[in-house]
Amino acid sequence: MRNCLLYNKSSIIRGSIIVVLLLTLFTMMSFTALANDQQRSSLHASTMTALQNAPSGTAALSWNSQNKMLTVTLHLSGLQPGSNHAAHIHAGTCSSIGKILYPLKNVVADAAGNSTSITTINNIAGGIPATGWNVAVHQGPTVQTGELFCGNIVNAKRAASVSVPLKAAHPVH
Repeated sequence: MRNCLLYNKSSIIRGSIIVVLLLTLFTMMSFTALANDQQRSSLHASTMTALQNAPSGTAALSWNSQNKMLTVTLHLSGLQPGSNHAAHIHAGTCSSIGKILYPLKNVVADAAGNSTSITTINNIAGGIPATGWNVAVHQGPTVQTGELFCGNIVNAKRAASVSVPLKAAHPVH
């Protein structure tokens, strides 16, 4: 009888250990499935954000005829967070970019992929020309990286201020 009681106790203990191990395994599998679901949701959300925030921007040029200063303000969004981009006023048009006429301050995106860059250029005697200039924002910190954005400066009325939409120079993938 004593052997029977010992056998029953050890069976109960073995059974309890198996139940605890099965519960532990089930809990670990549940946490893994939950983590995978959260990762998929996060990936989906970031993909949707990237698709909704296609790169775009504007360049606002303002010329002061009294002090002959040109102020160029670039507003960009949809950039890679923390990215750094060279920017210039070039001769020519976006389809035929010429030499750099005026370097602008580099554009540095914040954590949300937005940036504002303001550059003041001295001694611009003739103001903003009717045509022949474009604003280019490059893909990286140097001109050799190619253009990310470009906008032709058109100022037919020879106004002191113009706003130029910057369009993606290359399709963004």
